[in-house]
Amino acid sequence: MKALILVGRLIFGAWMLINGAGHFFSLWAAPAGHEPLALQLMAALVDSGLINVAMVIQMVAGALILLGVLVPVALCVVMPISTCALYWSVVLDHQPVGAVLALVAFALNGLLMLAYLDYYKGALQRYALALGESGRTSFDSLFVSSKGRASRDQFVPALITLVAVILFYGYLVTGRTAVWCLLMLLFPGVVLHARRLHDMGRSAWLLLVPVVLMVVAFAIWLHILSFGTRLDAALPVIALVVCAGVALWCCIGKGQADANRFGVPVTL
Repeated sequence: MKALILVGRLIFGAWMLINGAGHFFSLWAAPAGHEPLALQLMAALVDSGLINVAMVIQMVAGALILLGVLVPVALCVVMPISTCALYWSVVLDHQPVGAVLALVAFALNGLLMLAYLDYYKGALQRYALALGESGRTSFDSLFVSSKGRASRDQFVPALITLVAVILFYGYLVTGRTAVWCLLMLLFPGVVLHARRLHDMGRSAWLLLVPVVLMVVAFAIWLHILSFGTRLDAALPVIALVVCAGVALWCCIGKGQADANRFGVPVTL
């Protein structure tokens, strides 16, 4: 098995290194594609210069794999390029030779990653804590699972972080992309407030009204729904005011942790 892994690593590493170097030194003609979509995508990659970035990554990763340095990392880094090459060859270009080569490269990449699976076990943990995180203040415990509580000391910094992300998308990212990203942030926002309401002894169902209002607001911003000019302008403002009111309530409301701090008995 070790011999097979070594052979596969040498073949794949040399392949990636030579393929990347060949692009820059014009060792052979770069594939332009035969089908319309394949031609368009390759032309866009070349015109934007993104193909050069991909080839540099491929060349460096191939050299590392060939030398046996940082092999697990190099295999991970080059896997998206192997995947994109497979998609371009099989789905877009429909050329048998190119498709077979892309499939072999993708398979070698994947099999080598499986051979180094032990090195990825830490990254495959479902609930992993970053350096400095504790189980009570991790991303999962604040923004993913609505089960549990969040004290005011946990809630306020998490809310500030969430607001900073919202401002980033609201003012630095434009167009429908920003609106869709903001819509996705509705979920961690609901989870955070639900956990805070649990700590305050309140039901998370109280969030139903602001959530419905925000969904309607997003539908208006995305031009999915329209209630007329006046309501289209008023409803998002009402939704934002209600959400701000709920957030303020959660910031100033006393919860279980606050009651315990002052020696007040809490009945669960």
